[in-house]
Amino acid sequence: ACRKDLNNDHVKEMIDVPAVSILNATKFETVGNPEIVMANEHDRLMRWTCMYNATLFQGDHFRVDQFPHDQHTLKLKIGILADRGKGGRWDHYIYRLDLAQSSDSQGSTSVPHGLIVDHVRAPDFSFDPIDLGFEFVPLMYGVGSSAREKDRYLQVTLPVVRESGHFDRSIIPILIVLNIIAISCLPRNFDSATASTETMLSIAFVQVGIRLTVDSRLPSVGYQIKMQRVLNHCFWLLSFLVLESNTIFFLVMKRDWDRDFTDNIDFGAAFFAFLYNLYIIIIYYSGIPATKNKLK
Repeated sequence: ACRKDLNNDHVKEMIDVPAVSILNATKFETVGNPEIVMANEHDRLMRWTCMYNATLFQGDHFRVDQFPHDQHTLKLKIGILADRGKGGRWDHYIYRLDLAQSSDSQGSTSVPHGLIVDHVRAPDFSFDPIDLGFEFVPLMYGVGSSAREKDRYLQVTLPVVRESGHFDRSIIPILIVLNIIAISCLPRNFDSATASTETMLSIAFVQVGIRLTVDSRLPSVGYQIKMQRVLNHCFWLLSFLVLESNTIFFLVMKRDWDRDFTDNIDFGAAFFAFLYNLYIIIIYYSGIPATKNKLK
């Protein structure tokens, strides 16, 4: 970097600045030109300001098994890789990386550690900037053979929690109510048995339509996520209700079973179905992260 005279564009002073790398970036570009400001002429304190636009790789820990109640830790890894070996321009034995303190900035900036985080955006996620973490982690490659000799990089972490209000308040309540309506069709009068079965089948088709819509919003992964498990449970419950209803109808109409006895079977099946519906509610809502309440 260089310091120029604004009148004649003459270079007055050259400043050697180490190249900063974002280690987990898959795409990286500099936004605008870096800016250097002499914060203190007496102590020669300079402030380097630069904006970057990067796509970050988060690693295998970023799993969505608990979608839509998953929570993650976003990571930004910043380091200096060039000329960090022994005897190099930025020898890491001499120029050791550390977090800036208030005495280092000498009042030139109020931003913690020199990183501006006010404009962080994580679509569909909630987070609190207070939870930002800063720590130095040893490099697993490069110069140095032991952990003590290894160079370090800065790892900035931010815990985030997915916003699940659309599923919590719209999708799941509709599925639960549809299940209850289907269960209420079991203790029916045999004169309307066909209509009850048709109602349950209609509810099953409605849930299939809801599933097709929801599937388009689910993450594309090779393993099963929680939302898919809930949808599967709803499907199996409706399938059980339809099969039970048709079986009882067959036993009464074709095998002359006693209706009072089959009514008891219907009530038992309905009770089991209500318990299963409660189980679906529990496995879904019990996974809501406790940290989500803190962010609201």
